[in-house]
Amino acid sequence: MVRRLIILLLALALFSVACGGGDDEVIDSGDLVVVDEPDDELESDAAASETTTSTTVTVPAGPPTTRGPAPVVVVEPLTGLGSITVFSGEPVYRGVLGQIDPDRNIVSPAALPPDVPAAGISPLTGLPIDPLTADRPAMVVKIDNTEKGRPQEALALADVVFVEQIEGGFTRLVVVFHSNTPAVIGPIRSGRSSDIGIFGSFNNPIFVWSGANRVQGAIIRRQDFVDLGAGTRTEFYRADDRPGTYDLMADPAVLWGIAEANEDGGIPPAHFEFQNDEVALPNTAIPVDHADISYPSVTSSWTWDGAARGWRRAQSGTEHVDAKGNPVIAANVLVAEVEQVWTGSVDAIGTRVYEGKFVGSGVGYVFVDGHMIEVTWTKPSIHSVATWTTADGIPVALRPGQTWIELAPIGGLTAG
Repeated sequence: MVRRLIILLLALALFSVACGGGDDEVIDSGDLVVVDEPDDELESDAAASETTTSTTVTVPAGPPTTRGPAPVVVVEPLTGLGSITVFSGEPVYRGVLGQIDPDRNIVSPAALPPDVPAAGISPLTGLPIDPLTADRPAMVVKIDNTEKGRPQEALALADVVFVEQIEGGFTRLVVVFHSNTPAVIGPIRSGRSSDIGIFGSFNNPIFVWSGANRVQGAIIRRQDFVDLGAGTRTEFYRADDRPGTYDLMADPAVLWGIAEANEDGGIPPAHFEFQNDEVALPNTAIPVDHADISYPSVTSSWTWDGAARGWRRAQSGTEHVDAKGNPVIAANVLVAEVEQVWTGSVDAIGTRVYEGKFVGSGVGYVFVDGHMIEVTWTKPSIHSVATWTTADGIPVALRPGQTWIELAPIGGLTAG
């Protein structure tokens, strides 16, 4: 009898194993991601949620990283987006970023997002940070980058700086402050729907801007951020020593104080992998000492400075310096080739206003320690942090310090 009972128990155990695990079953990198095919018509949030019961297809999960397999998420590729009327009598909005839910994954992640940094380490630079400032929101500021707007204030104190293309093929800076509190920031300029793909990953940041045209402003204000722009606040002033339009300035300490008093904003998540004793450059890194990013009307140039352990910036052949005369030197330069989508708007002289689609994935390049690494940038959703991975799916580790990100035209990079 005992022998029969033992045999029965063994049989049941083998059957249980064959049938698979329970709720705690581990998913490995070979599992599949479910991809819902959305309707061709622009959907509301409610309608989009209903598509999860429709016919599905599957795609492989992203490659493994040094910290485990990429997350498995539901992916809704972009299809059927057209145009939307924001205001009667105004141009329709034809862009992408303002038409999708900010948490909608349009591609599968390529890697896990960066780890939460250790206490006392900045999530944006990898450098030590004052504990009193670590818990405050990031401040994302629109800064002019034309000849009349340069030199800009406080660029050396920024954690991250994005370069985005605007109308006419010129560029504007989207400057992210978190670790430091400059005395003044500016010249502050207007927003574009391109900004949605930039500030979306900083977890409800403070957004400082001079305003926007009616349609662009409405599209931007639908997003998650603390609006401390000139259109909502009076804590801005005009600098007497700067030309009109390029003279709007602010004291960021005052703006952070407003957010703190209102208990607004969230702590930014880690945005990059940083080097340590266990992480070296990948074997695909190529030694280079110069890179040019060609926009339609200007060129961003970066030259490796071994003594400074960073990349010196020039714009259209002129060295880029800040308002104190200090050269702009970045520890890291990232280049993301992004599609430019016409938004449906034009500026005052009839030039089309385009949107840089910094969501999804594309060709990218990382410049660090005198080397260039070709990567894939992947930003599954507007709220996602972008990852920068090599062909084998490993995120590239950056040097701790300031990082510039050029949202470049496709094919706009030359390096050597």
